[in-house]
Amino acid sequence: MILTPVAVIFIVSIILVCVSIKKIIYVANKCHLFDHPKENRKIHITKTPNLGGVSIYISLIIVSAIFISYNSIAHINYIFVASVIIFTLGLTDDLVGVAPIKKIFAQFLAAFTIAIFANLRFTSFYGIFGIGILPYYISIILTVVFIIFLINAFNLIDGINCLAASVGLLASIVFGICFWKMNQLGFMFLSVAIAGALIGFLYYNKTPAKIFMGDTGSLSLGFIMAVFSINFIESNHVYALINHKSLFLSAPVIVLGLLIIPIFDALRVFTLRVLSNKSPFDADRNHIHHRLLDLNFTHLQATIILITVNTVFVSIVFLFNSLGNETLLLIITLLAVFLNIFSWFLLFKKNNKEGANYNVSSSNLITE
Repeated sequence: MILTPVAVIFIVSIILVCVSIKKIIYVANKCHLFDHPKENRKIHITKTPNLGGVSIYISLIIVSAIFISYNSIAHINYIFVASVIIFTLGLTDDLVGVAPIKKIFAQFLAAFTIAIFANLRFTSFYGIFGIGILPYYISIILTVVFIIFLINAFNLIDGINCLAASVGLLASIVFGICFWKMNQLGFMFLSVAIAGALIGFLYYNKTPAKIFMGDTGSLSLGFIMAVFSINFIESNHVYALINHKSLFLSAPVIVLGLLIIPIFDALRVFTLRVLSNKSPFDADRNHIHHRLLDLNFTHLQATIILITVNTVFVSIVFLFNSLGNETLLLIITLLAVFLNIFSWFLLFKKNNKEGANYNVSSSNLITE
């Protein structure tokens, strides 16, 4: 029965994270390892341990070593090596900070390891824009860029309690189901392990947060989601070649819909920064979660809204999977742009109303 190992992996992952987080919080308090709310973009107001990602990664490694067969995931040794690079990068950044150029270099090494040595890379563009099979070097470049982009995209949405972990949880559940349908048990068990670990973490990350996942968690989570995405798209392509039919006709757009929150937010923010003659890696408060907070939503409310929106996108890409990649891509893009404009309009309206109220109050004070 497949449900027995799934349940065991899920429960063990939750327990491992909960036990290790308590120890990490204790050590962080003893050694003063906190995320200090010094910068204007920081939302929290108290010193909070930011090494929650360590517990997530440790749980994943232990569960994988015990329950996942070495032969069930091709080139798992190289995937592990790449994950260690990202984990080390995140941990170093959380403890002492890392320069942006060094971050990108480490991410490039991890992505290069996946694309070259693990041979886990995009080989087809699924006919989008008339592009089919990709030349080898284009395949490598596209894969490396995608991995680096998604790693940073998850890092960018880790700005309010529970958001990055909730997006990762939703994606892990959906990927797990897809891998089960593809008979990829190794990746399915890995998805279950991530889901369990994130649920354990979310208990301690809910407001008021006892711990943050930090760069250790957000970078590692982005890396894992990138690996899941590439494997899902490529496994579906291979299945179609062998069986002359596709399990998921619009696999690339399914990934887009599943990860729409980090992908769209990162593209939007990077574009705004470049148009403002700023570095794409300059931190600011232009993220969609900041916009929701400015609309007076709490961390929990903002997370629930974004996860609900994410779930709607997931439902759309699966319900209309048969439309094909280009049509579905257009629908998803237009809907994301519409929601972005709508949220901007709500904030614009709120600011105008507050400005009008301020002017009325000032006039009353003058007449008095």
